[in-house]
Amino acid sequence: MKYLVYLSFFLFMTLFFILLYNMFFANRSKTKERMKLIASSWDYATDEDSEEEKEIEKDRKRKKNSSLLNAYYTKKKKKLMQAYILMKPQEFFMISVSAAVSVFLLMFLLTKLLPMAFVGGLLGFLLPDLYVNRIISKRSQKLNGQLPEALNIISNGLRAGLSFAQAVSIAGKDLESPIGDEFTKIIRDNTLGKSMESALEDFSERTSDEDVDMFVTAMIIQRQVGGNLSEVLDTISNTIRERVRIKGEVRTLTAQSKLSAVIISFLPVGIALVLSIMNPSYIGQLFDNLIGLIMVGAAVVMMLIGIFILSKLVKLEV
Repeated sequence: MKYLVYLSFFLFMTLFFILLYNMFFANRSKTKERMKLIASSWDYATDEDSEEEKEIEKDRKRKKNSSLLNAYYTKKKKKLMQAYILMKPQEFFMISVSAAVSVFLLMFLLTKLLPMAFVGGLLGFLLPDLYVNRIISKRSQKLNGQLPEALNIISNGLRAGLSFAQAVSIAGKDLESPIGDEFTKIIRDNTLGKSMESALEDFSERTSDEDVDMFVTAMIIQRQVGGNLSEVLDTISNTIRERVRIKGEVRTLTAQSKLSAVIISFLPVGIALVLSIMNPSYIGQLFDNLIGLIMVGAAVVMMLIGIFILSKLVKLEV
């Protein structure tokens, strides 16, 4: 068993140095390769097409090999942006891997059971994601509650003769984070040359909130076809207020069911971890024979099905 621990640590360190290389030196190497290609095209005009085709083919192979990792980085970049965490996706991945290896080694030292250590490592890898999801949920809930007041400020500013950009700027200065930061970023992007429509679309992508999407869609349509913008904002504000009120009532009514679902989902895992620490030989019998492994696999599948059903039962769309 100890050799498996050493192997896991070796793989972790190897992955760590590979990611460090990709973070600090990969882009520089690509830049040097492009500069060499340009220089060669100046000196050898006759071989320009063939050299460029070779470079394109190499670039395609690199992209194909790293497509899965790039997709992971793109997804995490969006989540970090929604959580307003100033961190690169590569750094977040390293934190997740470090947490997985740390929990894996800790569980193995406590239980001496490799399957339980792997389960602990998987949970450790998911812990940073759960933390980020929690931040996104709390930030989205707070922003959703601030949005009606922000729309009222913009609507009043428009009635006072201000432009839409000026009204959004005032709302960004008067309101607290997170919506104040988001409105300030909209105006900053617009000032740096981005169109107001593009800045609003970026705002919608950063938040991934239905009410924000409704606001942004209404603004883009109004800027294209015209109309009384202050009345449109008042209507959207009233609609969002009602949605926030109904969501609060639904959240209150389903709080007990959600807590029950969480307890039922994590209770078997918690009991298994406690038993593996207190009496490893007792629970270790499940992993020493084929019947025990089949029982563990069937239990995991049934737990996943139960968690999926419970999550659907307590999730109500408003």
